[in-house]
Amino acid sequence: MLTGVPYAVAAAFFVPSRWVRLGALAVLAAGVAYGGFVGPAQSQQRQNEAEVARYREHPELLYLGAAPPGMQVSHAEVGRASFGVDYRPVREGYELGYVVLTVRPPLTPTPRCPEPAEKGMSCTVDAHGEMLTVRDFPGGGRAITLTRRHRNAEAEVTSQTLDGPGLRHLLNSLHPLSDTELEKLIREKKIEHRI
Repeated sequence: MLTGVPYAVAAAFFVPSRWVRLGALAVLAAGVAYGGFVGPAQSQQRQNEAEVARYREHPELLYLGAAPPGMQVSHAEVGRASFGVDYRPVREGYELGYVVLTVRPPLTPTPRCPEPAEKGMSCTVDAHGEMLTVRDFPGGGRAITLTRRHRNAEAEVTSQTLDGPGLRHLLNSLHPLSDTELEKLIREKKIEHRI
């Protein structure tokens, strides 16, 4: 449809009328501006929309919790059947801390502790179906994992620095990942898609 436009513009430069040549120059300038600025911008926008759509393949798993005090989202990963978020201290290197949030389809119909229990591990499930697991490490220290159902998914949060109430607060703050949050993670290159 527009295949003949460049030929028509080129031919217009050979027409003796000054106004036709000025019109051809204006068309040429508009074509250069469109090709150099507008076209690539639209292409970039379509590419960004496709990337957001790719991350949104499993919206039922895309939940984000409020970062614990002094922490921020450092990395997020979308997998085939999970969404993981790592939280690290804002001043990494000066402060210690690490929290991992994983949202996935439920592994069992109801949360239950593994049997037989592992050595150095304690596990309890409360009346609300929330499972608390504490793993003690041989050199000292421990990791606390809190798992609960969240709508049609299972949310699990683990930390060696946060206690049960801190993990509970993170799980209580879970909300669907908004487009703004997703675009920010993409822009800051803090999210990746793993298949």
